[in-house]
Amino acid sequence: MAVKDIEYTSSILHPDGMELPSNTPPKNHGHTPAAWFLTILGILGALISGVSLTMNSMVGIVIGVIVMVVGVVGGVVLALSGKGQPHSARRQQ
Repeated sequence: MAVKDIEYTSSILHPDGMELPSNTPPKNHGHTPAAWFLTILGILGALISGVSLTMNSMVGIVIGVIVMVVGVVGGVVLALSGKGQPHSARRQQ
């Protein structure tokens, strides 16, 4: 099996020969207080629900789900208050 050379046109290559991405990703890659809050409470709620499921505790399962819902609501509130991804970075994606 022979390896074929790929013909690149100048429209997809930088003049120096480097391929460029279509757009620039945001600098923080989602590492914001809103994202961390949502992630931590989501994992904690899932952990509580999972452990409660193995112990056959409906109260624990409901508490875990409530923790996850609080995480989602809190993450949205934090993002709307300016602690999330900047609006200009979200539009670029």
